[in-house]
Amino acid sequence: MFRIAIQVRELISSNVTSALDGASNPAKLLARLQREIEEALIGLAGETTKARRQQDRLKAELVQANAQEADWGAKARVAMDNGREDLARKALHAREDSRSKIAQLKQDIARLDAEMTEMQEAEIQLEAKRDDVRKRLADQLAADGNASGSAPRGGFASRTEKRMDHIANLEKRTAFATEDDAVGRGNASVDREIEEMRRERLVDDELAAIRSAAPAKPKKAGKSSKAA
Repeated sequence: MFRIAIQVRELISSNVTSALDGASNPAKLLARLQREIEEALIGLAGETTKARRQQDRLKAELVQANAQEADWGAKARVAMDNGREDLARKALHAREDSRSKIAQLKQDIARLDAEMTEMQEAEIQLEAKRDDVRKRLADQLAADGNASGSAPRGGFASRTEKRMDHIANLEKRTAFATEDDAVGRGNASVDREIEEMRRERLVDDELAAIRSAAPAKPKKAGKSSKAA
């Protein structure tokens, strides 16, 4: 999830009408809300750019990983053709590493796709919110007859502080959740061992398939007997 997701969601879901009802200075509230929305839009644009660059890099890595997977498979067959089962086994292990990398890269690319789609939707919603706030601000300033929008600090500032405290609390909860990861480390080691067994079985099966498909080598002709 992109870093400014919490701020963006709160801005999108904020009820401007309810906030104005309890505001001592509606113009100042609207001006600050407009600035927050514009800052969030800038942040979204930056996050989208970073995600796109990261995805381009991952796609380039995926092309390389696919090529490496095919290359290791070919090398395994060459090794077996030359009677080097030990090298063929190592090549197939390397190929499995490439396959694992390919699977992870595909997951990361799909995740970035989803995040960029979410950011684009959030940007559209924020743009609409900004247009609404700008119109309300213009109407309020016209009604007040005061384009400065300045006034003593009111309820909006306190609500902003509460929102920042809420974000800090969420970050603390995330930190606490990561502490619980240690509990699952024992299970992870078991999972790794089972995965290694699966890989070994796959390599054994592949070697057997290559071995059975290899053409039989012709027997060397014996020395002709000397003429009597």
